[in-house]
Amino acid sequence: MAERIGLVVAGAGARGAFEAGAMATLAKRMVADNTRPSILVGTSAGALNVVGLGGLFDLGVVRASDELARRWGLFRLDDVFEPVNSVVGSGLRYLAQIAGIPVRLPSLLDTDPLRDTLRRMLPWDRLHENIAAGTIGAVAVTATSVATRGTVVFVERNSSVDLPLYDASRNITYVDTMLTVDHVLASAAVPALFRPVHVPDSHGWSGWYVDGGLLLNTPLKPAIDFGADLLGVVATHPPTWPTGFPSEQPTHTGKPDVFGAAALSMRAMLADRMIEDLRAIERRNEYARVCPETGRQISFVFAGPSLDQAGEIAALADRIFNEQFACLRGTQNPSLWALARLIGGEAADRGDLLSFLFFDPAFTEAAAELGRAVELVESGREAGS
Repeated sequence: MAERIGLVVAGAGARGAFEAGAMATLAKRMVADNTRPSILVGTSAGALNVVGLGGLFDLGVVRASDELARRWGLFRLDDVFEPVNSVVGSGLRYLAQIAGIPVRLPSLLDTDPLRDTLRRMLPWDRLHENIAAGTIGAVAVTATSVATRGTVVFVERNSSVDLPLYDASRNITYVDTMLTVDHVLASAAVPALFRPVHVPDSHGWSGWYVDGGLLLNTPLKPAIDFGADLLGVVATHPPTWPTGFPSEQPTHTGKPDVFGAAALSMRAMLADRMIEDLRAIERRNEYARVCPETGRQISFVFAGPSLDQAGEIAALADRIFNEQFACLRGTQNPSLWALARLIGGEAADRGDLLSFLFFDPAFTEAAAELGRAVELVESGREAGS
């Protein structure tokens, strides 16, 4: 049976630009190794990336990745949300609730502009054509169901690809669909910050959804359920935990304030389950080497920062903001300046939080170049085999 290749792209907010650059580097390795992916699975910004890559796949995976990185450079904050109007609108709704007026606060940020941006920037028609023609086998995006608290993987697939069965151990459901902007918006709907999204889907799975990263930010398990033997994994956090004593860490050693706690929660949600799943794959491979007749070995190539590079994206965001938008220079982009003023904490935490919302070419273009410089880490497969 031919080897099936999967590409898994994690959620990352504006850091999705870094992922696009890392995807371009990974794509070159895959072409050199003759391991072109046929299954694309993503969450949040990763959902945007796999839908974009799937729609451009007829260009070839390398050119498609390069074009996707270029499109990230077109994003501006007002294409995603307008922070001043969001803060004012949210504040008025909250005051109305305190006053007893029956008004609900759906989110802190008004993300209505993002819908038009995704419709305009992602090649939807080409995505459907590429899947129908078998140019790409399947594209899948994850979201979290508000009603069931489970992960729902919305899948658009070629008839040659089987839909996985329900995964009872992880509460993961696979739903056949034609992907639309609603699925990507749902996958990226960060709870409290972004508005929940109603997905009018068939098969009984119509309902309200929030960010797939809440439970499955790096969707390795779905790619494995699709039968992938080799995974390309793209993320913005290292594949291992920090080691050593707390006092030995280069950052995050001081007393955290609310922003430090928020940054810690974000790092834990985005990275910890990925690390656990990668470790589980390595344990599975050890078993498969001992019992090859009953175990299936799964190799992966990781494209993301190493532990030593863990803070580089945050440092990049903090540096670029201070160079181009701080103080009076903020008049160049008042929306971004206003957003950054709402984020406090020590530099590492501030840069961390800012990097997820820094939708501006000054950052996304630099982040994509940083992504292109990642060193690929392979497991369970000889380099170049």
